[in-house]
This record gives sequence, C-alpha cells and structure tokens, in this order.
Amino acid sequence: MKNLAGKLAFIHRTLWHREQAYRWALLLGPPPLLGCAVAALALAAVPQLATHAPTPSGRDAPWAHWTRPVAEEGQPFTEAPTASLPRLDAAGKFSGIETGWAGEIDAISVDATMDIHVSGTVLGHFTLDQPSIPLARILDAGPPAGLFVGGARTFFVVQTAGLYAFSARLTRTGTQSADCLVRLVSRHHRILWNVVLSAAGGAVLNFPPTEFRLEPGLFLLQTAVGCRRGDHMVGSGELTLMVRHPGERALQPATADEVMRPVQH
Repeated sequence: MKNLAGKLAFIHRTLWHREQAYRWALLLGPPPLLGCAVAALALAAVPQLATHAPTPSGRDAPWAHWTRPVAEEGQPFTEAPTASLPRLDAAGKFSGIETGWAGEIDAISVDATMDIHVSGTVLGHFTLDQPSIPLARILDAGPPAGLFVGGARTFFVVQTAGLYAFSARLTRTGTQSADCLVRLVSRHHRILWNVVLSAAGGAVLNFPPTEFRLEPGLFLLQTAVGCRRGDHMVGSGELTLMVRHPGERALQPATADEVMRPVQH
C-alpha cells in the first residue's frame, strides 16, 4: 500500500509539472474533472497553422498532432459544455478560475508554398490576466530570433442558454505590413482558419462569426495568433475574442468575467 501511494504521488507530481491539461482538470475539481481533462487533452493544442495542413514529421509539439476540428455546414452548431460551471465562492465569484488565457510558444517554419510547419520545439509558456491577447506578450515569451506562434486557450463562461456567435478581431498597430495567422476553434468545431497576407499597419481585421447554441457551462476555446515580417515575428497588434450573446444583434469584445482560465498555484 505504501508503494502504491508513493507511485500515485510521483504520477501526480509529474503530471502537475508537465501537463497543463492535468492542472486545468484538477483545479476545477469534480464534477468537471473528467470532462475538463478529456476536453483539454483533446483540444488544448492549436492546430498546425497552414492554409493546407502539412504532413506531420518528427516530434510535433503536443498541440500540433491533436485532432483538428473540421469546417462544417449547418450553423448554428450545438456543442455541450466542456465542464460545468464551478461553484461560487464567498464573494460570489466562480472558484478555481480567473480572467485570462494560458498558452505556449512553439517554433514554426514556412516552406516555399507558404505552408506552416510546427517544429515540435516548445520555446516557452505564458499566461494572460486579461481577455485580449497582445502580440507583444507573445513576442516577449518567445525567443529573440526565429519564427514561432503563440497558442492560447481559455474557458468562455456561458451563464445563459441560447444562441451565441464567436469570432475574433485582429488590430494591427505600427506602420509596417505583416503576414498574420489567426486561428480559433472550439472543442469540436472550426471557427476561424485564416492567413492574412500583407496586413497593413493600423488595419483592423474582422472575421465572419460562427454560431453556436449553448447551454450553461464552461465552453473551451483555443486560439493561435502570430504576425511575421520576413524571417522575424512582430508584436505590433492585439487579438480580441468577439462574441454575440443571445438576443444581441452585433458582436462585441468578450469581457473579463467571460474569458477565464484555471487559477495557477
């Protein structure tokens, strides 16, 4: 029995330090534990960033070889919550989650056809305590040279059942143009799958929304974003998650109490 307990403790410590999905699931606790673990392991990775996905080679990054949600017809999609809403604490806030995104930096390469390949090398990790994603934060978390992408995931908190729509807005700053990659997926569906070439400095890029019929719970969203100019990445810009709530007619930026990640200890 003592040996078994020791082995379980070792497994727990190893998974806690190496597997972010395990921390997400454990921090939320039962009953969301099983659902969150399955969902995070199924989609905690950004799909390979390519207009036409290349054939994987070598050891891809952990999120690079997970099943990619497919583009489908028939909106609105119906998708069950990834996990139940956590309990409320004494202050009336959801316990175990806080505003922001959790992500990692992975190296990429661009071939002669402009396809993007993931090298399999994780270059860093980052967390954000705000609903938007500044490209400068991804740049800071990455290496000083080379091409890479920032992939991040969050739970969108659904408190009211109904018809939602999701999209993203990429706001470019600075004066120089850049090639930008924008991806947004849910657990089972592709929302955005875009490569924007020569996006001008100062441009505001809005993308078509995808509709979902949702029930209350935590709805897993995964995004990937990066802008490059030639052989280096640029951090002049910001990605904003856009949402249309039930009964609304226009998309608006997601708020700080809707974009949540597990609390880091």
